[in-house]
Amino acid sequence: MLRQVGTRIIPGQQFYSDLEVEYHGVEAADHRVNLNLSSAQLHVKSRDMSSCVVKSRSKNPYTAVQVDPDSDYITPGTLDLEQLFWTGTGAQYAHVNQVWPSVYIGDEKTALERPGLRDLGITHVLNAAEGKWNNVLTGADYYSDMGIQYYGVEADDKPTFNIAQYFCPATQFIHEALSQPQNKVLVHCVMGRSRSATLVLAYLMTKHSLTVVDAIEHVRQRRCILPNHGFLKQLRALDITLQEERLRQKKRDPSPIVHNRQ
Repeated sequence: MLRQVGTRIIPGQQFYSDLEVEYHGVEAADHRVNLNLSSAQLHVKSRDMSSCVVKSRSKNPYTAVQVDPDSDYITPGTLDLEQLFWTGTGAQYAHVNQVWPSVYIGDEKTALERPGLRDLGITHVLNAAEGKWNNVLTGADYYSDMGIQYYGVEADDKPTFNIAQYFCPATQFIHEALSQPQNKVLVHCVMGRSRSATLVLAYLMTKHSLTVVDAIEHVRQRRCILPNHGFLKQLRALDITLQEERLRQKKRDPSPIVHNRQ
């Protein structure tokens, strides 16, 4: 039989008497618990509290984080970032696409076709799938007679791979290449969708002040990309770090930061 307590119906042991079910009930009240804390334990400075909240929330990759309380921008959780690739319309897949002035994302076929690189005017190649286990066996010697500057990254397209370790060197390679206006950079992996796209997104976020959302939306309108789940986590972490740096800069210099979108 059922027991009624207030407006709630609660089953008891007799309710399960015809079943092979062992029943045990706990009478717990759903009330707010008042902790007997001292005033010293309760005294937390507001700025310390906000810092703790941001840090703890940023550790959860599935939680949205608002770093700057005066900004409307909120860094999405990883699952929300994944949804960006399944909503709206993006570019159709091609071997190579220009995604930013003088920056191209391509696949293995593009990297191996030297005449095609010459036609595009490529001066720098960033191989995000270097090494015998990644199937794009080019290297500096492959382009030595073309005057192409080469940089290789032995990245594995697995969610557990730490691609963030290459964010800074890859960004610097692209940035230095584009310091000369005549230069053009090809960033590629095997398919040109995950590893290479992740490094280009990190470059746009770091050097052009795009948020991770803006960077993804910008690139996916120009190329069919799909960074794996783990790479999106790391881009999200980069986004939070950059937002924190800009917040500190804003406190030092209140002049607005202009986002460079092209």
